Amino acid sequence: MASKLGPASESPSSSNGAETVDLASVLAALGTTQTPVEEQQRTARANRRGLLTLALIGLILGGVIQLATSTPPRERTASNGESRADVVFGNANSGTCLGWPPDEPDKPSFVQCAGDHMFEVIKPVPMNNFGEPCQLAAREYLGNRYDPSSRFTISVIWPGDAIGTPASERNLLCGLQLLGPGGRAVPFKGKIAELDQSRVWPPGTCIGIDEATHRSTDVPADCSSPHSLEVAGAANLAERFTDGFPAEPDQLAFLADVCTRTADTYLAPMTLQGVDMEVHYDTVSPVSWAAGSRQVSCSIGTPADGGWASKVGSTRVQPLVDGPAPAPPPPPPPSPPAEPPREAPAESRTPTPVTNTPPSSAPSTAAPSTATPSTNAAPPPVYTTPPEALPTTVTAAAPPPGPPPPPGAPPPGAPPPTSTETTGPQPGVIEIPGMAPITLPWLVPPPPEPAPAPLGPAPGPPA
Repeated sequence: MASKLGPASESPSSSNGAETVDLASVLAALGTTQTPVEEQQRTARANRRGLLTLALIGLILGGVIQLATSTPPRERTASNGESRADVVFGNANSGTCLGWPPDEPDKPSFVQCAGDHMFEVIKPVPMNNFGEPCQLAAREYLGNRYDPSSRFTISVIWPGDAIGTPASERNLLCGLQLLGPGGRAVPFKGKIAELDQSRVWPPGTCIGIDEATHRSTDVPADCSSPHSLEVAGAANLAERFTDGFPAEPDQLAFLADVCTRTADTYLAPMTLQGVDMEVHYDTVSPVSWAAGSRQVSCSIGTPADGGWASKVGSTRVQPLVDGPAPAPPPPPPPSPPAEPPREAPAESRTPTPVTNTPPSSAPSTAAPSTATPSTNAAPPPVYTTPPEALPTTVTAAAPPPGPPPPPGAPPPGAPPPTSTETTGPQPGVIEIPGMAPITLPWLVPPPPEPAPAPLGPAPGPPA
């Protein structure tokens, strides 16, 4: 039995082993054989892809549901009767800066605070709940940079009555503005908490007046309207005091000197005494100093009735309406009488066709002198006397004899040759028979220098 069972049991095992080896070779050749680790990684990747697909489907469904159930955004357009102001006021937050065209505050827009803007928002307040004072909101907004004497004004602006918008959905805006003449907002740059908030204004700015109390309003006004003070400039306390808050007496001593010189410079060539005005300035409080304010405005005005007199017009441009006119400058001293010009010496030359400008003639009271026709002979001097000192008759002394005449010249005292006498051509003159002489100006010799005048006083009338 063993012999029969042995071969029978071996044959199936050997045949199955051969088949197993052949299948493994085929799978290895095809590259489809996977280890257990690879199978686990494949399963994990498939699971992750399924989860991501489910999450994406959930997000898409959530967005669709949100769009279907949410209310549309409130677009302020002309189609539904809402204005741009409603958009701005509905979205303005603390620290937002607004701007608008000049004299058109109903057209606000969001602008950068680093550039020109008209309004810095402190806090939006619903119109049905505006019991909180804006001043308290300003203190919280600025913190330790809050200056109660700041040149910036706490203001409230609102968008007006928007059509179809309930009052509960409209906001008031508490904020800070810089007011100019007439109470109109003027642009400024930067966040207020980062600025020097000192109450200073450009030179030439006029400050309004409360005519009932004669007090300054501390608000710029048009100089053509009644006002109390006129700004001459500013003094910077930081230039002198660098070690902390200065005491009030120290501030007053510094400001008295700086503001007086500033006012005189502003009024030049006039002075404070000349226009009957005084310089005005305030000191900086500890609270303002802690907020970073270091400057003081130097203004000029006329005291009256415990306050200031009402003025109209700029002091620097024209005299004040109710103030004394500046004294006129003194007349210039009379100029000394001018000396009469000295007469040029007379010159006698032989008559020739040459055209020359005749010299100034001597006064008729002077005695004539004789000169030779030669151009080389020095002419005799002629003495003149101012007209107011001329006597009725003046006899001039005989001049000293001149140099001897050149050869061929007529003797002294002889009459000059006439046109009929034959004379040689003059220098610079071309004579052509049958034609008038031609003068060449660049060849004419210059006239001789006059002889020196004799020393001693001019001769007077005979004794």
